[in-house]
Amino acid sequence: MNDATPIRHVLSRPAVSRRRLLTAGLAALTLPLLADGAAAASAKLSAAEQAELARLAEYFNSIRSLMGRFLQVAPDGSASEGLIALRRPGRFRFEYDPPAPLLIVSDGSYITMEDRQLKSVDRLPLGSTPLDILVRDKVSFDDPKLAVQKLERGASALRVTLADAGKPHDGSLVLAFADKPLGFTGWTVHDAQGQTTVVALSAVDLNPDLPDSLFRYGMRPAQLRELQRRR
Repeated sequence: MNDATPIRHVLSRPAVSRRRLLTAGLAALTLPLLADGAAAASAKLSAAEQAELARLAEYFNSIRSLMGRFLQVAPDGSASEGLIALRRPGRFRFEYDPPAPLLIVSDGSYITMEDRQLKSVDRLPLGSTPLDILVRDKVSFDDPKLAVQKLERGASALRVTLADAGKPHDGSLVLAFADKPLGFTGWTVHDAQGQTTVVALSAVDLNPDLPDSLFRYGMRPAQLRELQRRR
């Protein structure tokens, strides 16, 4: 196991497209993601937009855990699916459906990434990736450490583009919500090359009781599927 393996090295290894699909879509681990290379900066928001953000933050912070399905569309248009489990603060698990031999687990401190086909396992600190924003104990959109770059509103959807103001080159993350009723539907990553990876959630169970063992590296796919089947 390589602790905190540099991501540029990881992406230079064989089966790079599969590894990039894993890292770019789920944790935005490919290095600088801000297209113009500029530092993250918060947008100037109106009072109405600030009120909207406060509503989203209240809803988002009410989600302490979730379990469901994810669909990931990579920059090349290829798609993969799997099971997601998440528990705040800091814990998540992404188990890809076969034939993708991929797994990501965060225990709250480190992300473990396994490619069973390559028989490789890599680790890196959770705080070094933008996905940390998604699983913080509490998200506040007026936190000076969190840059809100854009708020987009549609007839039945909202999108918030975020970045870590202190780590502008670690990535940016777009959180997607359905509206009326409000619901968290996934996220989008934009990288420095102008490529986009989308992760959409479905069949989501909010605030289930998820055991600690689920977020320890080593739990097998069958165990996760059995846990979901019981819900």
